Order: sequence, then structure tokens, then C-alpha cells
Amino acid sequence: MNGGVPRRPVEYSGGEGGSLAEEQSRTPLFAALKAYAARVRAPLHVPGHKMGRGAPAEWREFLGPNALAIDLTEAPGLDDLHAPEGVIAEAQELAARAFGAWRSYFLVGGTTAGLHALILAACRPGEAIAVPRNAHRSVLGALILAGARPRWVRVAFDPELGIATGPVLPSLKEALPGAAAAVLVHPTYYGITGDTAAAIDLIHRAGLPALVDEAHGAHFPFHPSLPPPALQLGADGVVQSLHKTGGSLTQSSLCHLGHGSRIAPERLQEMLRLVQTTSPSYLLMASLDLARRELALAGRAAWDRTLELAWEARRRIDAIPGLRVRPTDDPTKLLIDVRGRGTSGFRAAEWLWEEAGVAVEAAGLTYLLAVLSPGDSREEIDCLVAGLERLPAEGSVPALPPEPPWPEVVLPPREAYLARKERVPLHQAEGRVAAELVAPYPPGIPVVAPGERLTREVLDYLRHAVRAGWHLQGPADPALRTIQVVEE
Repeated sequence: MNGGVPRRPVEYSGGEGGSLAEEQSRTPLFAALKAYAARVRAPLHVPGHKMGRGAPAEWREFLGPNALAIDLTEAPGLDDLHAPEGVIAEAQELAARAFGAWRSYFLVGGTTAGLHALILAACRPGEAIAVPRNAHRSVLGALILAGARPRWVRVAFDPELGIATGPVLPSLKEALPGAAAAVLVHPTYYGITGDTAAAIDLIHRAGLPALVDEAHGAHFPFHPSLPPPALQLGADGVVQSLHKTGGSLTQSSLCHLGHGSRIAPERLQEMLRLVQTTSPSYLLMASLDLARRELALAGRAAWDRTLELAWEARRRIDAIPGLRVRPTDDPTKLLIDVRGRGTSGFRAAEWLWEEAGVAVEAAGLTYLLAVLSPGDSREEIDCLVAGLERLPAEGSVPALPPEPPWPEVVLPPREAYLARKERVPLHQAEGRVAAELVAPYPPGIPVVAPGERLTREVLDYLRHAVRAGWHLQGPADPALRTIQVVEE
């Protein structure tokens, strides 16, 4: 595994530097998989498709022979993700060097698994943890697993688009005394970082570990025009979705410990063994190995091209009447304000797909979100711009949602989520304790989480969300005619 003591971060910018570039050119896990596939004569082990020979013919024909040939298990020479000593340990060490981490770990359950493991490592049952209200729902899952009590941190909102931009620092400071850790989001889904450095400083001054969800910032270390990565800002634990912006396969992510981390590596590894599958996908892990090499050796040049495309796209979209690309800390996130076109982001996204074959990352009441990466070219930008130029104006600008009401926490999320539940009609739920999450999009902030009181203000907000047609994430009844509450 990685070394036993913290080392100084390695500054790496995409290929310069001789021996470091030579080191980063290696892909130990991928090389071992290819060598095994070439050598084995009788793979008398799982998986049952036997390197593709027993796979469905249509699937085998579509994927080709190579991908299935390395969809393997812990065979000779391929190491073990849960007790790595060979090629997986070496691949993780190379990732730590490339990303400037003390320790790095491969994740096959996405960033969700990493956040679960970090929070389990940092918190004991009953302990408090500071969590921004715009944290991903996987953080709530971690609170349920850990039995931790959230101290919710208020977040600031963009006054024009109604999206969360970052934690309110005085609220964060108020949540820290007596807590076990604090969670931050860097960047948000929309490419906004806020003052993460100041937030980490506050957390460290309180003597706590800063755990950062950097799902949408795995590319930050590899270009100086991108925001600084959380590890560089001093984060103790960071989780990145390398599949989102780094080129690995969907569901593959990285978990890092920063230099001088307040999280013990042994504790984190123990929690990773708990939350990750005992049958990890070697295809996912090999994709992490290869994506790390590509970023380390060619990331600077690749993101140079992507940033040039992003600035071109911004100029061209801003020239379209009624449209404006909002500034974001990550320029490759194109946050397109459609209000001047007299339409909603939802209608605009549907029209772009149906009429122009353009699929955007997300849409809200007032915006579209398009995400660029090194996999894009001018052709995709041309398609997006051409579609936006033809976007019809409808004349009705939707009203922004109000800021969700502040929660009244009654029970820890674990206690409420695992309690006996009953479904009640929404109009009969006032005063009851919620047993499920409801987060309308927009703004993507939980209006109620397990263990919180369903007050009149909360129910009025939820009814407004239903009438407005907002997407509701979390409830068992998507139409929210009923809601799950703790049985009395």
C-alpha cells in the first residue's frame, strides 16, 4: 500500500519532469489484466461468462472480445482490492502521486461509497457532524449508516437562478463546536466552489477533519485555470467521481486522504471494506488506472483544448438573444440562463433533445446545464449553439422557488429511517416526523429529511413544489400524494 508516513504533495502538471512522467506512464493493474488474459488456459473461476465465451452472443458482439476478457476476479497476479499488496496497491500509489494525496483508494461503488466510508471513519454513533444543506443525498445515507446527528449548515443561494452556491460561513462556524467532523461540497453540481479555503480553515481551527465531496472536480489538479483542488486547500478526506470528468467508467471513483489527514488510514480502509462489494469490477478499476495515466501525462493539454471550447461556447451562446451563460468557477460547466427566452429550462431541455438531438446534463426552472470534457469537440458546440439559436420563445418566465424552510430536527436520521413507518396523505401529515427525504429540484435542497418535523411551512412548500411540477427526489410516492412518517 501507500507509504506509512505523510509525504509532501507532488506538484504535477501533465508530463513535464522526467522521472515522474516515466513513473506515471505505468498502468500496473491494466498491464496485469492483459498479461493474465494472454496466459490463462483454463479459467476455472468466476465470473461465469468465462472471459466472454459464455456471455450472451449479442453482448459479446457489441463489446468485442477484449473488454469481457478482463472482466475478472481476484485471480493469480491480480491482487485484492480489500487487502492490496500488488498491482492494485501500486496503481493506488500512482494515483496518490498524481493527485497530490497521502493515500488514495479505488472505489467501485462511486463517490457514494467513498462518502459513506469517510463519514463512518470520522464519526461514531451519536456524534454530531456539520453538513451543508445542499450535500448530496449519499451524505444522508452515510448519516443513517453511521448513526451520526447532522448539524445542518445554511447555504447561500444565487438570487437570479435560485441554486445553492456554498455554505454560509457563520452558520458553519456555529455548527462546529462539539462535532466530530464537517462535510463540504467543492464544487457544487453547477461548478461553483465558494470560499472552500476559508471553510476548511474554520473546520481545522475547531480541530476537526474536513471531508470534501469533490465529485465534480476530479479534473481540478490538472490545469491551472481550473479551481484549486480540495487536497491543495488542506482537506483531510476527499472523494472524486473520476468517471464524471476524468475519463474512467461510470461508477468508478477515487477516495483520497490529504497529507497530515486527521482520518487514520486503517480506519478508512476498514470502512471501505464494509461499504464496497466483495466482488469489485476489474473493468472499473482498470479504467481508473488508465484515466489516472491520461490525466497525469496529458491532462494539461486535454483541458487546454476543453477550456478553449468552453470559452468559445460561452461567447457564442451569449450572442444569442435572450440567453446568457452565467459565470462559474469551473468554466467547463455551461450554466445557461434561459429566462430571457421566455421559457423554462425544463421545456428548453426537452425541445433541444426532441428537435436538435442535444442532451444536456441538467435543467431547472430557469437554466440549462451543459458539461464539457476532453471528450467533446467543436462539433458538439456547433450542435448546442445551433439548437439554442432555434429555441422557441414562449413568453412565460417561471417564478423562482423560495428558499426552503429551515428544518426542525426531532430524531437522528438513522432512528427515523429505520423506525416503523406508515404512509399518510400529505394533507394529514402536519406535525408528524418524516421518515424519508424529499428534495425538490430546483433548488436541489432537502425540504425535509428523515427525523425532521413536517411543519405547516414545510408542507406548504411541498404542495407548491408539486403544483409547479418540480422533480421530487427521495419520496416513495413520486407524486407526493402520500409521505412516509414515523409510526406513532
